[in-house]
Amino acid sequence: MRMLLAEIEEDINWRVSEIANIKTIPVRYNLLEAHKQTLTLYSVPSIYALWEGFLKNTFELLTNFINKIGLDSKTVHLNLLTHAIENKCKLGNERKYFEKKLNLVEMFSEIYDSPLQIEQGIPTESNVNYKVTNKILERFNIQELDISFEKPLNRLLLFRNKIAHGENSIKVTRNDINEFSLLAENLMCEILILIESCLKNSDYKKVT
Repeated sequence: MRMLLAEIEEDINWRVSEIANIKTIPVRYNLLEAHKQTLTLYSVPSIYALWEGFLKNTFELLTNFINKIGLDSKTVHLNLLTHAIENKCKLGNERKYFEKKLNLVEMFSEIYDSPLQIEQGIPTESNVNYKVTNKILERFNIQELDISFEKPLNRLLLFRNKIAHGENSIKVTRNDINEFSLLAENLMCEILILIESCLKNSDYKKVT
């Protein structure tokens, strides 16, 4: 567990360093005002990308950690078992033919009768807002984010989506960049704390 937490913390440190670079480049060099504004504007998608990348990488590391434990599938929490089955069996796919239904049941039986192995992948939906983040946490039976993160995170997504879709009406200030930077850093640290609590309390196991 310590190694996993250390890996996540190392990743956070790298991303915080990248965020620091994003914040300082527009003001550190003698740039034209128009160039500063452009860099400031496109800092928002960069900060978001670091946040989404952190979430993907963190849950890849957590999935690897759980796989190495070799948990009995019959003893894991239903949320985690469902996540494993969905990734393996592609539960979202429609199965009209009986043969495909047979394959589904066969895959399910293999999962349930073997040590738990989770295939990589979390549904970020390319929009990791407050709701999507909590849905990912729920899959691993991790406590959801505090409600105080909802509006700031959704605001980051609003700005990112408008900029990513080429809208030129949105204005981004240095205050916005400072707020989004601090938000991303706080979110990453909060996710680390929630994962540590989950592992210490063995919340990934079924309550007996």
